[in-house]
Amino acid sequence: MLIAISNHGHFLGGGEHSFLDLLSHLPSDWQPAAVVPYDGELSGKLKQRGIETHSLPLPRIRPWTLFHVFASVNAYHRLLKKLHPVLIYANGSRAALYGAIVGRLLGVPTIWHCRIAESDPFLDPLLVRLNTQIVANSQATAARFSPSLRKKILVVHNGVDLPWLQDKTVQLPQLFQKDWKVLLCVARASRWKRHDLVLAAFELVAEMHPSLNLICLGAKDQGEPDWWNLLQQRTLQSPFAERIHWIGQVDDVRPWYRVASAMVLASENEPFGRVIVEAMACGVPVIAARSGGIPEIIHHQQDGLLVAPGNVEELQEALATLLRDQAIRDRYVKSALERVERFSLDSHVTRMVEIFENTLNLGQLAH
Repeated sequence: MLIAISNHGHFLGGGEHSFLDLLSHLPSDWQPAAVVPYDGELSGKLKQRGIETHSLPLPRIRPWTLFHVFASVNAYHRLLKKLHPVLIYANGSRAALYGAIVGRLLGVPTIWHCRIAESDPFLDPLLVRLNTQIVANSQATAARFSPSLRKKILVVHNGVDLPWLQDKTVQLPQLFQKDWKVLLCVARASRWKRHDLVLAAFELVAEMHPSLNLICLGAKDQGEPDWWNLLQQRTLQSPFAERIHWIGQVDDVRPWYRVASAMVLASENEPFGRVIVEAMACGVPVIAARSGGIPEIIHHQQDGLLVAPGNVEELQEALATLLRDQAIRDRYVKSALERVERFSLDSHVTRMVEIFENTLNLGQLAH
């Protein structure tokens, strides 16, 4: 049995989607069971896909939470001792800490799937030491670790379900009107996702393209409510406010990709960029910031367009280029459809299973 521990109980970003997709597509002999910190949307989706799911808290490590930390470690130890896993797979740093501690107690090898590019100078060395293997979702994420710590790190790009994304029977969203051109932004409303830049670039081209509408998909970041309020105020003050649509989080992104003329992601230091792969798979040309793991997906002026992080003028010019030149759009789409085959869910699962098997062998050698 594989025990998979998630940092979060809701869908904070692409990491949770990748976690769900991986567990639900593993070969049956792995018998995955999941542990989430609380019952929520993620646990519901896991159970819907027939995955045994448990809920145990993952308290943050603080001096005033030590009692709760020890209680949770004890609860994880009791649960995993009962389930007899051969491998522990942790999605996120806190999950990796708890999982690795219990793994050491039980003599079970552990894998930390690291999906965040920002380093933690205090926790990273400890997690590298405690975990048997580390998987990073991009070279940019792997670079968070000092060279002396990288011997345990393997890079595996996230995979997406290409046949599901490319289903032509998906209905168009009701909001969409046939005379619209749609600029799509798919991102949680966090500061580092830089929706402010997207709004500014949209306004610079909107007057020249009266049919252009901006559609923003993604939940409000509960940790940054002021940023959401600022974006809504900014939208209301825009001369093109009636053409800016905040949809929020959706269960199915495919209808929105079907109507998009282009997708833009202005994030700074994006660890991977799952939505870029999704858009490319759906035949939507992409404009994205040249930061984090994004250049590992898009080849500039071949599969899409990359712009300097924080540069509104480059973002505006890239958008204007795609809107005025159908031949360029078609060329990028054709190349992108070929490139996304590298990021298929099947390829991702195959590579992860190889890592699971190799990690088991490492664990056996250690004993």
